[in-house]
Amino acid sequence: MAGATRYLLNRDGRFFARLVVPKALRAIVGKSELRTPLGPDRRSALKHLPGAVAVLQHELAQAERKSVEAGEVKVV
Repeated sequence: MAGATRYLLNRDGRFFARLVVPKALRAIVGKSELRTPLGPDRRSALKHLPGAVAVLQHELAQAERKSVEAGEVKVV
């Protein structure tokens, strides 16, 4: 049996791409998680999931860049 697909969230038959925002970036992003709707069809959601996750990761990278420029978060 297959395991859960990473970053895929099913809420009441609707699928979403979901990423948790690190605590250090929550003040900049203004949220504790980022979600993007992928629709009601699982097959279509799985098809669009990698692109949606890439967009969300880009948003987190931009927030991290802003925090580094402001001197709030150190890059390890």
